[in-house]
Amino acid sequence: MCQYVSDGTIRARVAQLRQTLMAVRRKTRKVRRAKPRSGGRGRIKRKQRRSAAPAEIASERKPLTIRKLTLPAAALRALPPDRRSAILLLGLFLNEANWLRKLLVGAAMSIGEGPEGQASFALTVQLATTLAAKIHEGWQKVRASELARTIHTVALPDALRALRRDINRALATPTIRTIRNSYSFHYPAALDFAKLTSIDDADTVLYVTEGAYNGDVFSHLSSLAALEPLLAIETASDWRNALVSVWNEVTHIAGLYCFFLSEMLGLLINEWLSGQFKIDTVIERHVPEIGGNPPRFFVHAPSDLDAMRAQVAAEENAAGAVRARRVTRPDETE
Repeated sequence: MCQYVSDGTIRARVAQLRQTLMAVRRKTRKVRRAKPRSGGRGRIKRKQRRSAAPAEIASERKPLTIRKLTLPAAALRALPPDRRSAILLLGLFLNEANWLRKLLVGAAMSIGEGPEGQASFALTVQLATTLAAKIHEGWQKVRASELARTIHTVALPDALRALRRDINRALATPTIRTIRNSYSFHYPAALDFAKLTSIDDADTVLYVTEGAYNGDVFSHLSSLAALEPLLAIETASDWRNALVSVWNEVTHIAGLYCFFLSEMLGLLINEWLSGQFKIDTVIERHVPEIGGNPPRFFVHAPSDLDAMRAQVAAEENAAGAVRARRVTRPDETE
């Protein structure tokens, strides 16, 4: 269904994260009080500091060729339920894993000093651990479930069987399982940062925006403390090395997982819907490179937020009035 493309972009970026984290540590700036001027009144001035936003990533927009497969709805409905479910489930697994991989790249490329760069670090961890959990859950379905029994009715090429063995071996290590069971979908009973010995006042910070969003707070301290369960997986002396090692393993397995699922989905479509689907070519003219438009935590509320809230309130009031009329006049029909 698609050519294998290695996760070079993701893995190369993750390999640079240790250097990025170390650079952020070296460049961390603290607010200092200026010394009184000689002969002055001894008044101490504060330097006003603006946080450095992550550098904008120059991204050339280029055309991108997309193959559009149309599976006739009638042909899908004519399939046995288990086959139809297999096509739908594999598509869902690919949607989620590929979205998470692409968002992960944008977040990782935005790591830096200052509030936005620190928020991008937290997002990178969150996306990497969510991706690991999705891979764990998806592969469990592929290996041992009703889905597994269905797709095993189709003969796999030798290359795909070898890839399946590679994924099974990669997932036999505790990394993905531990992230899924202890981190991604569960909160710890308690948090601390005993393993993060380099934590100092530059890290123990929270940010609160002055805007229309209620509760718009980012805790850099909490995002670092939440790394403790992850660091238990890899016992490196430097927590940055441990973290990069975990990320490398997650992104490597993600590449194998997405390639296997895409090939498996193509195989099933060719086997069960041969001659019934249509392939078209779609050209998206202005597509940025991955990471060209990174997500941001610190944003302004919409300029028309009050009007939007008023509209939602009016719609809720109108719906409530309709429900009240139906309750008080149950025998009336419109």
